[in-house]
Amino acid sequence: MKTIYKYTCLVIILLYCMLPLPGCRKFIEVDPPVTSVNEGNVYADNSTAAAALTGIYSKMANSSFSLDLTVLPELAADNLALFNLDKINYTAYYQNILQPSDPSTVPRPWLSIYPFAFNANAAIKGLTESNILTKVVKQNLLGEAYFLRAFYYFYLVNLYGDVPLALSTDYTVNNKLSRIPTSQVYAQIIADAKQAQTLLSDNYLKSDAFTAYATGEEERIRPNRSTAIALLARVYLYQKDWANAEQMATEVINKATLYSTTALNQVFLKNSKETIWALQPVKDNLNTDEGNLFTLRTGEPEINTGRIIYLSEDFMDSFQSGDQRKNTWTGVQSSGTKPYPYAAKYKAIEGSDLGQEYTIVFRLAEQYLIRAEAKIEQNRVTEGIADLNVLRDRAIDKNADIDEQLKLLPTTLSKAEALTSLSYERRFELFCEWGHRWFDLKRTGQLDAVMTVATTLKGGGVWKPYRALLPVPAEEIRLNSSLSQNAGYTN
Repeated sequence: MKTIYKYTCLVIILLYCMLPLPGCRKFIEVDPPVTSVNEGNVYADNSTAAAALTGIYSKMANSSFSLDLTVLPELAADNLALFNLDKINYTAYYQNILQPSDPSTVPRPWLSIYPFAFNANAAIKGLTESNILTKVVKQNLLGEAYFLRAFYYFYLVNLYGDVPLALSTDYTVNNKLSRIPTSQVYAQIIADAKQAQTLLSDNYLKSDAFTAYATGEEERIRPNRSTAIALLARVYLYQKDWANAEQMATEVINKATLYSTTALNQVFLKNSKETIWALQPVKDNLNTDEGNLFTLRTGEPEINTGRIIYLSEDFMDSFQSGDQRKNTWTGVQSSGTKPYPYAAKYKAIEGSDLGQEYTIVFRLAEQYLIRAEAKIEQNRVTEGIADLNVLRDRAIDKNADIDEQLKLLPTTLSKAEALTSLSYERRFELFCEWGHRWFDLKRTGQLDAVMTVATTLKGGGVWKPYRALLPVPAEEIRLNSSLSQNAGYTN
């Protein structure tokens, strides 16, 4: 684990977070970067403390973090197709043939997430020990740090199952940690998210972590209380705690001053009313990484640029007639008679309309889906269908002939039928966003049936159920004898 836990040195982390990122645009309202910091003075001043957390968000936007957690699980599932199987860092995920000893593929996303978890630990430690910061600033920043740690471990536990739970910055402890049961990791995630819920402001705050934006002018790039609640809603859903999932989702949905569903073509614009939390792009001449990677420019996918991912035939064929998410959130390029559909939620590419789109991490539509599922599972099927119809209604082209329009779900559906409809809505509402399809197939018990077909179509041979979890990188196990491998994999 030393290749991961070396990042736990507090000074190194905060220096890295706070120094200017080469080739990056300026993060919203960030003060001039601090160039001389140490463990003693980072949290001795409100501005440097706030800059430390801002630096984490900047680094998340400047790294492969969001792509690793979006593209790799989506490739592993059934929504995407791969144009060139020689692109080994994608092919192993796409065909579900990861090998723990392959350094070109396996460390992702393990190596993407753990350093950020240690950043959060360092922030929690420094903020907790500081007696100088303004009370409100300290409270808000601690809330952000606890939220981030919960968010990071949510992805670790859903990708790998049992994982080492590092809660300190002490590398002598961290590099000897063994994996602990998923249930214990989830307990910590919930505890951290609840702590964040208590500490965070209802408002979106500026870079000083103190001043609230005026209503309607919010930059939704620092987590607020609703962000922590949205994470809790998702976590409770995954734990099948239906009552709490419904309660948390409802709390977010009811904040109508801040959040509302928007027209399909406005959802992914920066600071849309549907955005709960987003990452602001910081790379020079780029908007979102998602828009840059998924958007096919001309003809067939481009091997030289790495844009070799497109939407699978099964995915496109599964859209219901009249669903405007197909027309609005997908595009198509053709080479001869071969169409290559692609995800087009984010429209802006490099050099165009800079600053028009942010990478959305949490949005309101997911909360409607969470509440719908929770209600249906509690046998309040009609209420759950009403929530699903909120999303279906905006996917209807009201100008089309009635026979060509997407239909609202009837309230007469059985529980089983409603859950089938829910699965459809989650697939086509959340595709190419933060691993939702892969996680949904796993948690609802559909993974083996779907992947038995999909893996063969992708050229991966026979699907093996143990591949529901990613392998722990063999190098991490070599460096930490306390670590074990996921069942089925050979180091």
